[in-house]
Amino acid sequence: MNEIKLNTSIEDLTVFLNSYNLLKQAEKIYKISKAGEGNMNLVLRIKTNKRSFILKQSRPYAEKYPSIKAPIERINTEYSFYKTLIDNGLIKNIPKIITFQKNHFFMLLEDIGESDFSDIYSKGHVDDNIVNTLIGILKNIHSCKNIYNYPLNKELKELNHQHIFILPFNKDNGFDLNASQQGLKDLAQEFIEDKILKNKVLLMGKRYLNTGKTLLHGDFYPGSWMKNNNQIYIIDPEFSFVGDIEFDYAILAAHLILITSNIKLLELIVDKHINKKTINLKLFYNYTAAEIIRRLIGIAQLPLNSTIEQKRKLLYFSKSLIT
Repeated sequence: MNEIKLNTSIEDLTVFLNSYNLLKQAEKIYKISKAGEGNMNLVLRIKTNKRSFILKQSRPYAEKYPSIKAPIERINTEYSFYKTLIDNGLIKNIPKIITFQKNHFFMLLEDIGESDFSDIYSKGHVDDNIVNTLIGILKNIHSCKNIYNYPLNKELKELNHQHIFILPFNKDNGFDLNASQQGLKDLAQEFIEDKILKNKVLLMGKRYLNTGKTLLHGDFYPGSWMKNNNQIYIIDPEFSFVGDIEFDYAILAAHLILITSNIKLLELIVDKHINKKTINLKLFYNYTAAEIIRRLIGIAQLPLNSTIEQKRKLLYFSKSLIT
């Protein structure tokens, strides 16, 4: 495998792409830059004299956390997600695939712009129209048919399982929480030492590892949303799998609550968007709580403006949801 570096030169990248015949005639690269703040993969924006496109490559580790091993085949799952949506006629909210090199673990994708939702946590508010659009996109994803041979994505699910349901509750997890916010370590201690809570989350984690019946994005939070020309796109589906429909809705709900610190949003989402005939509310609440907790006391910290007291209230609220 030819591993591309973040600081790869224009000359080296030209040679790399030409080795796969991916540059057009007389096409010259003039700029390479990092695209987004993704945790898992190398993602580069490549600008040429003819176009702009995204190069995404997976490695045997997480790009942002090189000490964390990750399955290099995750790019195959990402391709499977896009291909499944395309096969189901759902192309409006995903980037176009230019090429997919399965054996070399990279894709070229349409450049859908540089406007993401990374600043939404500092704003403390999400427009209702955006929420409605995101819910609509989730419903389209969950409606996909012919998913019986979808990749199990076992290794990446197990990695995510560790970081949602296991590590935040381990006393010796090595997370330097005070480096993110002074006082966060002491706040986390009570929840780490809560054996009843820990056992309930462990049971929830076992459920997560099962195979369900619905195609999921698997990581439906602001880092996976892009906006361009008044349209929202969904990216980074490497955590995608066939599982509980409640999980995707829970990730969305958890981040809306984290953004706003408004716990009343949960019931507003249930009343307005949740089909109680098809969704297990208890499971939805449990998954929502687990995501809030892990984002507050886990390694994948968010750029929140919340005070320690606000985080304390969110942690107690989450604990109350887990039954």
